[in-house]
Amino acid sequence: MSGGEPGQQAYGLGRILALSDGVFAFSLTLLVVSLSVPTATSSSALASQLLAQAPTYYSYIISFVAVASIWYGHHESFKYIRRYDGRLIALNFGSLLLIAFLPFPTAVLGRNQQDPLAAILYASTLALSNLLFAATWWHASHARRLVRSDLSSEIVRLRFYRTLGGAFVFLLSIPIALWKPIAAEIVWSVFLVAIFVLLRGAPRSQHTQDR
Repeated sequence: MSGGEPGQQAYGLGRILALSDGVFAFSLTLLVVSLSVPTATSSSALASQLLAQAPTYYSYIISFVAVASIWYGHHESFKYIRRYDGRLIALNFGSLLLIAFLPFPTAVLGRNQQDPLAAILYASTLALSNLLFAATWWHASHARRLVRSDLSSEIVRLRFYRTLGGAFVFLLSIPIALWKPIAAEIVWSVFLVAIFVLLRGAPRSQHTQDR
């Protein structure tokens, strides 16, 4: 499939990106479902119910930032992909499956923040999603299979290790969650804040090779 006409390849990639963006948008929207609407007869009771949902707010924010950062990495990687094949589609679908699934472990974590299994389920979902996105980029960039033949090795390595880094952090947090779930959540928070800071500091002219 990767040897098709340029117009067909552009059309096919456009469909892949449109579907991917739709799944990311759906997941981001569905995350808010984990927040339950309180019903109270007085302001003090309402305040108590809202405060009681603090763990759910936290899991929502962490998941929103995590999905946004993965979308950004997906967006940046596909800037360099010029062709597609069946394996790229399969790998992309695998990672999107986990992105669409993420609202479930988010809700589980919000309601069971002190349970190690909830943290492990959450970390495993994001780790596997990042691993599949790393595999998608490796498949596309290895031997310049689906990217430009003159794409620099520096960009290839940078995109691969950035995606793999996310998987590593979430995998590393699994044994931490067995010891203390809140410690794993602190690891996620520090990691995602670091990503935000790094993205803000990234130069606008990073992409020196146009598509």
